[in-house]
Amino acid sequence: MKATRTVGALFAVGLLAGLAACGDLPQPFAGDPGANALRLAAAAPPSRLDIPVPTAALLPAPQAGLWSRALADSLLGKEVPAVAQPTRPGDWHLAVTAARQGDQVVPTYRVIRPNGGVAAEQQGAAMPAGDWSGADPARLAANAALAATQVDAMLTRIQAAAAEADPNSLLNRPTLIYFAGVTGAPGDGNAELSQELAARLPDEHDTLHTTAAGADYVVDGTVAVSKPDRANDGVQHVEIVWTVRSAKGHEAGKATQLHDVPAHSLDGYWGDVAVAAAAEAAGGIHEVIANNEGRAHAPPAASGS
Repeated sequence: MKATRTVGALFAVGLLAGLAACGDLPQPFAGDPGANALRLAAAAPPSRLDIPVPTAALLPAPQAGLWSRALADSLLGKEVPAVAQPTRPGDWHLAVTAARQGDQVVPTYRVIRPNGGVAAEQQGAAMPAGDWSGADPARLAANAALAATQVDAMLTRIQAAAAEADPNSLLNRPTLIYFAGVTGAPGDGNAELSQELAARLPDEHDTLHTTAAGADYVVDGTVAVSKPDRANDGVQHVEIVWTVRSAKGHEAGKATQLHDVPAHSLDGYWGDVAVAAAAEAAGGIHEVIANNEGRAHAPPAASGS
């Protein structure tokens, strides 16, 4: 489950990326853009992993409730949409049990599908019984954080196996991208940016599709250029936003490029500026799509069977 990953479609991933340094103005997009020049964020439709209060985990009732809430919070911190609540129909849920081994307690975590089948099972780390069931909130939170790491890894393995087995998974075929073009640029920027990006989007994983219908993702670009800043030698601020949307219209992520250029330098030909901007943007768009597809972060299987 990642970048709001979904259980049952589980999950996607938040992402930050910088840009490589190249030359200087008047080729602003080949220059060092700084940490904020490209901001990427991935999001997928939310789903839930229910975390019911564990009644067979050797935890007293008050601690069991605190522990389930702390676990849900820790998973949310990993961008897993977990909720501390009783299991609801159609949701995946986490079942937690524990057993004594001498003076140690060993928890077991099971990821349960909506139909009741066990999708994954793993023993947790053994810990002293007093640490496991004690009333110290800090200790309970630490235990829950450790459990969240293990549960997150289980969910990743579930989806990885499902995606590899599915011939229609985007892990097993090229991703189809419909590029809707660029708007808002002065001069020939719309045409030049569109041409350059279209040439750079196809790679070993992604290919261009001629229509939005049947595409896995739709990409478009918008450009905004400020009025010259007279207090700053007439510099203009340029913002290019590349938006990636899923086939259902949900925003999968954005790449935002921010640069300063000499006043009116982009009123006519963009030329090498378009080349450098598109090269930077293509990498960010590929990364947004890769994260949503699960090449880097794998969600649990979509089927409830």
